[in-house]
Order: sequence, then C-alpha cells, then structure tokens
Amino acid sequence: MEISTGNLVREWLSGAGVNASTAARRAGVSASTLHRILVGQVDPSTGTLREIAIGCGVDLSLVTRPLSDWRAAAAARSMLEEGYITPDDSDGQIAAWASRLVRLARTDNAIELVTAAAQASAPMHRAKALWYAGSASVGRIASAGDASGGPWALSGAAGLYLPESGESAPPVTVLWCSDVRVVLQMLAGGEMRPTDRPERATLVVVQGETEIFAGSFTRGLVRYTAPIQIMLDCISLGGTVARDAREEVMTW
Repeated sequence: MEISTGNLVREWLSGAGVNASTAARRAGVSASTLHRILVGQVDPSTGTLREIAIGCGVDLSLVTRPLSDWRAAAAARSMLEEGYITPDDSDGQIAAWASRLVRLARTDNAIELVTAAAQASAPMHRAKALWYAGSASVGRIASAGDASGGPWALSGAAGLYLPESGESAPPVTVLWCSDVRVVLQMLAGGEMRPTDRPERATLVVVQGETEIFAGSFTRGLVRYTAPIQIMLDCISLGGTVARDAREEVMTW
C-alpha cells in the first residue's frame, strides 16, 4: 500500500515526539510550508523532505525501481475504452497519469498512448510478482487462479492468442489474481518452476487491484482481462507478443 507524503511526515513527527512547528524550525522551512505538505497541498522537493526527516531524527534515501503503476493503465483505459468506469481518483493520480501519457506519447494516437501506458504499468515489474519458467496448460493456470479465492483473469500472450484450455500457455502469459501466495501453492509440483530471471519467464503471476478485472470476459472455463488490458500487458512484455499486440491495436 502506498503512503502519501503528508502521512509519511506525520509518522516522522509522531515517532520523534515533536510538533509541526518544532520540525519546521529544525528543517529550516516555514510552518506554513510544512502545514501544506501535511495536508497534501504541496509536493516538496527531495531536499526539503530530507531536511524534515533529519529534523525528526531519521534519514531519507532515494532508490529507483522499474516502473509499474496500475494507475497508468487505468488512465489509458479511461481515455480509450468506451464504457470504462474510472476508479476513485480522490488523490488525482489517475488524472496525473493521463497528462503524463500524453507527454510521454507526444501525441493522442491510440497506439502511442497504449505503448506509453504499457511501459508504465508493466506487470512483470510489479511488487510481489512471481516469475515462472517451464510449461503448463492454460486450464491448469486458470485453475490456480480460480483457487485464489478472489478475482482472477489471464492476460498477456494467452489473452492475445486465446489457445484452447488444454494447450500450453504461450510465453509470456500473465495471471492476475487476488492472492499470489495461493497460486504459488497451486502451481507447486508441476512442470513450471519459479525463476529469478524475468527474461526466462513464460508465466508471470501478479497480485492485481480490483480495477484490473473491470471488463473481463470468459471463453469456455477461462477468464481473461478486458482486451485493452491484454494489449497493455502484451506491449509491456516486448518481443513478438508486443509486435502482434501493436498490430492488433492498429485495427481498432
């Protein structure tokens, strides 16, 4: 779960046992600036945030990680998918992603927008994603998703090519589910094995937000995410499946 900057600073204040005015003095910022940070009215620079942290007796380090934000996909779907109901955006992050996508794509062309959103929402890099190498039937993967006890759907290459349930899932198939731990147990003992190398993955299991499953459909006993979500996931994967997904989007 993500935490807002204001709530993070509140935790620092509480942990240090200091009030806002004391923290502002220690950080060398005005009390009004700190107040605006606490209520989410201003987005502080990294330098300012570190000074506040030091004033509360903690330090701040900046780390980078591969980008994977579901709200980028939600923004693209709200822009391009007729009938899509945009999730609650009380913090304005989906709207912010809509603006970013236009800047990243440098055009309102659907293919470019989908490509930008795909790169920003890549399931392969989602926190807690599980990578598997090997082979398993579409039906077995679907059964593992069903056993998760909550919403689930296939995407990626399986969603693009729609193989029969008895056929092997094409690489890279994505299984969105509500609990990756249950799926891990269900896939244990089969021909698929966990891998720590994403370039070897034939299946990626990802814990998805409720919004991921909006517009999902079934084919036989297998559930798939909405077509646009499938395209987003395929393009994010790169290679042949990304090329085929782009060609599909061009027909829309």
